[in-house]
Amino acid sequence: MSQARDRLLSAVHRLVPSLLGINMVLYLIELQFGHTQSSLDTDAWPGYIWIERVLACVFTLEYLMRILCAENKRNYLTSSLGWIDLISILPFWLGFYPGLTQETLGLVRGARTLRMLKIFRYSPKMQDFVAELYHGRTRFTPILLIIVIYLMIGSTVIYEVERRVQPDVFEEYADGIWWAVVTSTTVGYGDKFPVSPTGQAVGIVLMIVGIGIVGMVFGLFADAYQGTREALDERLMDAYCSAVHREGPEGETPCLLRQIHGGNAQFQLFADTVGRYIEKDES
Repeated sequence: MSQARDRLLSAVHRLVPSLLGINMVLYLIELQFGHTQSSLDTDAWPGYIWIERVLACVFTLEYLMRILCAENKRNYLTSSLGWIDLISILPFWLGFYPGLTQETLGLVRGARTLRMLKIFRYSPKMQDFVAELYHGRTRFTPILLIIVIYLMIGSTVIYEVERRVQPDVFEEYADGIWWAVVTSTTVGYGDKFPVSPTGQAVGIVLMIVGIGIVGMVFGLFADAYQGTREALDERLMDAYCSAVHREGPEGETPCLLRQIHGGNAQFQLFADTVGRYIEKDES
């Protein structure tokens, strides 16, 4: 029973990523060439909705199968991957709720993109990256507080200053928040901008500080990414060095090891370094 379950899960593990790719490609084609409000629009090609129904049923069966095959069903249902599996099928079934308008059904169709979160199940590297971000959350907390304080001060000042000069542009506080976020990220849509000297001075400060904050956030992401890089196995390094010592860099065993571990960038760098060292030593 256990072997049959493992084979079934392995087959699903190979099949679902391909179905996800097909689902997203068809969705993009429908958006680009369909020009419809939803897949149930009278002008929509019927094939879109039927393919979606088949794929949604497959993902639903996968979700039910994972529940049945889980050793601890409660842990699976409450896990992040369990929630992702549920979110990936929930919008489709919500679409059967009676009374939904075409516009609402369009939003339901757009929710198909949430299925892309399932890629986390099939990419251990992405899981490691998210785990590193989670373990480093204590470093995000002060930066998040700084961002909140910084945006609140900037949006409040600009709103109080500019609403007296251009009340039609800064009508409410949300306009100040929008401007502060757009300005601090140096995007600058140009739909709202200060005209008073005080407002322009605030904008200069927000842009300068915003560049620094964005750099800090990307720095944390870079640290998390570096943390996902696994250390090179010492046994593999010893085995490769021993094989090179016995057979030379172009021997059968070194070539086989380079072929097997060709996807490991760190091993390739190590092997190239060993090869250059031997060439230099022989010369």
